[in-house]
Amino acid sequence: MSIDQIVGWEQMVYWKHQVPPHFTDHTYATKHGVALDLRIFPSQTPSSTPAPWVLYTHGGAFAAGKHYLPNAWVVPGFRSRGVHVVSVAYRLIPHVDLQGSLDDCVDAWKWCRENLPALLGEEAVDVEKCIVAGESAGGTLCTLLGHVLNPPPKVVVDIYGLVDSTEVRERSAVDHQPLTEGWSEEEVADVIKRADPAEAITVCPFQFDIPVEEIRAQWGVPEYEYTRRQVFQYEIKKYLRTKDLLFDVMYRLTGQEGAEEKERKLKALSAYWMLEGKKTYPPTYFLHGRADPVVLVGQAERMAQRLREMGVPVGESYEPGEAHEFDNKYTGPDVRGWDEYILPILDFVDEYAK
Repeated sequence: MSIDQIVGWEQMVYWKHQVPPHFTDHTYATKHGVALDLRIFPSQTPSSTPAPWVLYTHGGAFAAGKHYLPNAWVVPGFRSRGVHVVSVAYRLIPHVDLQGSLDDCVDAWKWCRENLPALLGEEAVDVEKCIVAGESAGGTLCTLLGHVLNPPPKVVVDIYGLVDSTEVRERSAVDHQPLTEGWSEEEVADVIKRADPAEAITVCPFQFDIPVEEIRAQWGVPEYEYTRRQVFQYEIKKYLRTKDLLFDVMYRLTGQEGAEEKERKLKALSAYWMLEGKKTYPPTYFLHGRADPVVLVGQAERMAQRLREMGVPVGESYEPGEAHEFDNKYTGPDVRGWDEYILPILDFVDEYAK
């Protein structure tokens, strides 16, 4: 398998759709000199009552991705139900750990609760009716937000997110991505070891060979430029995956932990294990591909079962034969499969968020 084939599932997120119109960009915090931004997609559907809103967190193995362009169905789907969408940037590893990225998302949520009424209109948004959603790494973050936000979100929508970091799976082709010529493993390892939050970035594309003019149009960022720092960030992502160091960096494992201590640290910030001893969790919907080699579908199934045992409302859509990022094919209700895999999510949100 070639490198192009290995990363092809990631590249789909860029080239299947373009940013929906009518949005505004804002900075919700600055940490260690790093600006943290979000993009608001106001609902275009008239409503007689203040509308719910979605806090959306993007994927990218915690080390890459962008907030400018949520997965294809997200904005049009939620807007069609009269729901506002807020897509959030967060600092990428290794310069912060998973807790740092989660803290950024919590800060974005707080900013939205304080500022959305003024930006969208007091009668246009109900900040108490929050839904959290995200894909891949963003799915991990939104399931964690289901635990830590207070008040809790009305609904969690987990799109093939990792919920149990203790699971040991067989490594596949997508876990082997050699460094591009121009950087050494020593350079990358040094940056990972340094983990300086002042060096963090929040945007990193999955490829850099597309004309930048196309990216500007697709993301809705007229001034966007590829940077050497972004290319290096993607090298970091490849190194972490290839060396099987992703969890070590996410959870700040030193390698000196015994098996029990390592498991304790992983469980402490894994949404599935954080359910232990709890009696409540928000209604949750899981979307996953059954052939996903990156995050195994069993993760969603196990958490769904545990939630049901707790009496939590659960919805599930598992598409046969589909891998990671498969939902970017759902660009609208005219696409075959929308009614089976996307519509139930929107109906679930309607039922529990409105």
